[in-house]
Amino acid sequence: MKIDVVLSRRGKRYVAQAAGLPEIRVEGASRDAVLRGVEQRLRTYLDRVELVRMDVGEALGVEASPEGFGALAEDPTFDDWQQEIARFRRSRDETTD
Repeated sequence: MKIDVVLSRRGKRYVAQAAGLPEIRVEGASRDAVLRGVEQRLRTYLDRVELVRMDVGEALGVEASPEGFGALAEDPTFDDWQQEIARFRRSRDETTD
């Protein structure tokens, strides 16, 4: 199982947190130590819970609302943003292959 971890540096310390799981957060003096700490906490946490993927929306009688779609169409930085997303994805794919 792959879980995204947000890793940041604050001064001389590192902070790592499992994305979407604020209770899985570790601070420490080294990058490796906080990543190991997050991994350990995730293993313990995942032993106690069940992950369920749900399709929410039409199955519950809720229809998708088009409100807000296209809100960024006139943003002058939209194309740059899309190019940066594509660059990031290519870079990520190159490092995971």
